[in-house]
Amino acid sequence: MAGEPSEPIVVAIDGPSGVGKSVAAKMLAQALGFHYAQSGAMYRAVGWLVESHDMSPRDGDRIAALVAETMIDIVLCPGQSAVWVHGRDISEALAGEAVGKAASAVATLRAVRQTVTAQLRRLRCHGSLVMEGRDIGTVVFPDADVKFFLDASLDVRARRRWQEMRQAGYGGTFEEVRQAIAERDEQDRTRALAPLVPAADAHVIDTADFSIDAVVQTMVSETQHNILRGNV
Repeated sequence: MAGEPSEPIVVAIDGPSGVGKSVAAKMLAQALGFHYAQSGAMYRAVGWLVESHDMSPRDGDRIAALVAETMIDIVLCPGQSAVWVHGRDISEALAGEAVGKAASAVATLRAVRQTVTAQLRRLRCHGSLVMEGRDIGTVVFPDADVKFFLDASLDVRARRRWQEMRQAGYGGTFEEVRQAIAERDEQDRTRALAPLVPAADAHVIDTADFSIDAVVQTMVSETQHNILRGNV
């Protein structure tokens, strides 16, 4: 990309469930030629481990010990990534609501967050990076070069997630999906540790009235503008 700095840069994208940040982040990474990573995938991997071992998401000590002895890797490529556990690609197993609910629960555990945050920060050494999650611009990379916070109403986000799940073959009614997202919103926004809030210097974008292409173009323009004016 013209004007790209010689040093790797980080673009942080935060927002609640169903806001479209994963698709937008992947498209932005592809447009910029940056690596892409999703912090939620790491927490979902932990949630998957909890489900696979029939553990309670509230059993912090056992979960922390399990995470410490488990090899979880994010394999990076421009615009995409995959999650591997002990040499096995488990990416497709991370999409279910049960895993998502477990992930949101374990994300409240300090030991788990510390371990995952350290692993995520190491991804920066692989090159320029677009990372999306819920605390990227506030906790994981508070010094990120460009920060975005995507948002939309609960009903808009629930409708999007429900349609995605139907296309992927998962069951469940719209109301069930809406309730699950509302519960995760409450947990993520009110937790004492790394709550979901926009960074003070984030560019906030309401995605409800814009196409994904328009959202991505806004982010591409803002990122390029920051690079060209020397803020990155």
